[in-house]
Amino acid sequence: MMDGRKKKFIKELLEKPRLRHESGLYVVDGPKMCAEIPEELIEEIYVSETFLSQETDEALSRLIRGRGSQIVSEKEMKQLSDTVTPQGIMALCRQKRPRGLKEIIEGLKGKDRPGLLLGLECLQDPGNMGTILRSAEAAGADGIICDRGCADVYAPKVVRSTMGAIFRFPVLSVDDLKPACRSLKEEGFEVLAAHLHAEREYDKADLCLPSLILIGNESRGLTEELSSEATSLIKIPMLGKTESLNAAVAASVLLFEAARQRRKANGSRK
Repeated sequence: MMDGRKKKFIKELLEKPRLRHESGLYVVDGPKMCAEIPEELIEEIYVSETFLSQETDEALSRLIRGRGSQIVSEKEMKQLSDTVTPQGIMALCRQKRPRGLKEIIEGLKGKDRPGLLLGLECLQDPGNMGTILRSAEAAGADGIICDRGCADVYAPKVVRSTMGAIFRFPVLSVDDLKPACRSLKEEGFEVLAAHLHAEREYDKADLCLPSLILIGNESRGLTEELSSEATSLIKIPMLGKTESLNAAVAASVLLFEAARQRRKANGSRK
């Protein structure tokens, strides 16, 4: 039988961003995601009796045994999970947040390529947030900076949609992106704002330079206050009658354009 206080704590972690922030913990659900968690980030693992009896994946089985997992009943697993059909395993994880922008900047100095960061302003859709994390990792970006208006990256829907990127990719939360833009410009970064009224097309920008790409809210885009901090406004040209792209799609296009330019530049130097 699971302790009632622990059960309440897990349920509240799933529902309350403030508790996730204060505790530094979040919940991961399902075998695929749990199998990807770095062991040093695991606080506790909970498995249902049925899952334990049927699990055949050797790596996941070793993880469960090695962490001294707590076995819970099917009823308790359903009470804990925020999904309609629980998958039989969940974990409490420690967040891996950078301590501040300075830590990200210092980390970039040890790399042999220019930094590539993404700044998100008031991005509120969990699915978009998760997709952007996946794209940022896949495109070789170095981190994401979110302002206080963004969806919590450790919310259950965001965590699921990252498909494991949340464990490996640094995400920094700040109250306001404007000071971060100024600090990065002082470090030699270009600050590129995705903007519908820009005159410069995105593939004409030099994304081989150290770059911070700014993406705004799904419906309103970037505020003028933040756009004014940019060194350049860029746009993705579109045909047809579509006025704008989904925020996650736009971020992915820009990130992979940066990746393309950098691959080409590296090839030209060989």
